[in-house]
Amino acid sequence: METDVTSVYDRTIVSKAKTIVNVGGAGSSKSWSIAQVIIDKFVSEEDKTFLIARKTMPALKRSSYGLIIDFLKEADIYEDKNHNKTDHVYRFKKDGWAKENEMWFMSLDEPTKAKSLKSGVNYIWLEEADEFTFDDFMTFSLQLRKHTKDIPNQIYLSFNPIDGNGWIPTKLIPQDNVEVIHSTIDDNPMADADYVAYLDAQCNVDENYYKIYRLGEWGRLENIIFPKYTLVDEMPKELDEWNYGLDFGYVHPTALTKCGLQGDKLYWHQTLFSTGLTNSDIIERLSHFDRGDIFADNAEPDRIEEICRAGYNAYPANKDVKLGIDTVNGFTIHITKESIELIKQIRGYQRKKDKDGRVLEEPVKAYDDAIDAGRYGTMGLLKVRFATAKPWVRKSKHSIRM
Repeated sequence: METDVTSVYDRTIVSKAKTIVNVGGAGSSKSWSIAQVIIDKFVSEEDKTFLIARKTMPALKRSSYGLIIDFLKEADIYEDKNHNKTDHVYRFKKDGWAKENEMWFMSLDEPTKAKSLKSGVNYIWLEEADEFTFDDFMTFSLQLRKHTKDIPNQIYLSFNPIDGNGWIPTKLIPQDNVEVIHSTIDDNPMADADYVAYLDAQCNVDENYYKIYRLGEWGRLENIIFPKYTLVDEMPKELDEWNYGLDFGYVHPTALTKCGLQGDKLYWHQTLFSTGLTNSDIIERLSHFDRGDIFADNAEPDRIEEICRAGYNAYPANKDVKLGIDTVNGFTIHITKESIELIKQIRGYQRKKDKDGRVLEEPVKAYDDAIDAGRYGTMGLLKVRFATAKPWVRKSKHSIRM
């Protein structure tokens, strides 16, 4: 199958290093390119075992797992009978081969499962590698022991350079036999021009975010706004109250975060996170979710009105940022493991600094769409629970109920 590749693929496929660190900015094709390299090797090298891992299985299924299976289908290689969906392993054997290849998909929830691969593996890919600890990395990398005649076993890491003080730049990269492949969106000729412009504009928003997501340079984790969060498998089936927070976007993502309270526990679940959505698209997506009150960005009254006319209970959200942050910080946030972008955003959600380096109350307004949606929904929940402010007023005459 012929497919488009970028220079990131070209540099990755020829590397002979044991550890290949693909680090760079947003939209640089890191994950896409490594998936292509993995598929290339999977269908051309006999008797090889591959291990694809991420912190949680829901995140893995929605990212590298799904990407690789999609590539196999596009190449007309995929056969359902070869896919063990219980153990998350795909097998492939080309005509003329004596032995088959195996590709295992595993999460941090079960890193010891790798030890069941008694003969070891040949290739490992850790996506969003900075989600792992150094000990996690060692657990996986010690499995790179399957015998190979002429092609070295390798481990690939892909991630954005969020933390220059993390274990990857301080412990891993200084080691021998490690190659760093740095990339930015400029290395991806297929990147959307509007998204490139959006990343360029971050230079006027925050130096740290611009360095990380546009330039692909090491950033710093400091002045984190929401340090208290934990990951859970799912939201409880029964909640005291729940709703949605909606942050509108187009070039940057539209985010819909489901928010719920059970006693004094706050839950967030990333329900929708996508670019290029019109209001009609949003309304169509809403039809696939459970109906609930929606607290939306009040800077977009026309869009809220249109959602109301489509039969949904949409309210203008309370956008008091400081009050919202203080309110959310009164809880430990329980975030579902499949909320991929929400988890990434909350890890790097920081307060601004002024030109003299003083920390300000306000957050950096970049890469925070799912968080803003969570804040809107949470404020709506507290309004309902405690009724501490004026009731929400719906301007639309098409309102269903208060």
